[in-house]
Amino acid sequence: MSSRWKGVRQDFGGVFTGWGQYYSTPKNWKVRQWLIFVEFILLVFITAYCDEPIRYYSLTMHGPLGDRIAGFVHIFGTGRPTLYLFLLIYIAGVVMNSEKTRAGGLMILQSYLYSGLITISLKSLVGRWRPNQWHGHLTFTPLITGPNAYLSFPSGDAAVAFALGIVMAGLWKNKVWQVLWILMAVLVSLSRIYYNAHWFSDIFFSAVNASVAAIWLVYRYKAKYAPA
Repeated sequence: MSSRWKGVRQDFGGVFTGWGQYYSTPKNWKVRQWLIFVEFILLVFITAYCDEPIRYYSLTMHGPLGDRIAGFVHIFGTGRPTLYLFLLIYIAGVVMNSEKTRAGGLMILQSYLYSGLITISLKSLVGRWRPNQWHGHLTFTPLITGPNAYLSFPSGDAAVAFALGIVMAGLWKNKVWQVLWILMAVLVSLSRIYYNAHWFSDIFFSAVNASVAAIWLVYRYKAKYAPA
């Protein structure tokens, strides 16, 4: 029992150690990595020019089926499934005394935290108005902590959904399983546009931000626990 709880303490210490390792990776980037980063930022600006047409198109797509799909998938962006799956898998790992299973559960928490810090920081820094405020896609009130109507960029729901979806898809090698989780993340993201709560560029940034964090974690997990 003592060794089991020692492992738990080490696990959560590793969450914050990994946090520092993830955010310090840019210091080791080469020219190619920096060019990719610059290209990504440019793509965010380019996608912003699609915000208004995509928003108006989505408003024409409302109907009973769309409402049901958006209402169902929305829960995966709230963070509750992330919490439940983290607890379920991690506690199962503790009960089975399986370090690999515990690590799988921790990845769910880590992907949420690692991408979440960037999401929360940028929301207040950028202060972008949501589309449902009807002030246009280039309306900003920087350096603000609220109200929520001014915290559109980036999308928290999309970040949560992609972080969870990619980690869950990476835990088991099953094509159907993987496609379902990625599809869920895409549908959650589209639902935020459908509900007129986010611009397309909000979604695009969050999807990439969360995906990078999740893929980084899955790569480390597979490198450590891949079968010999």
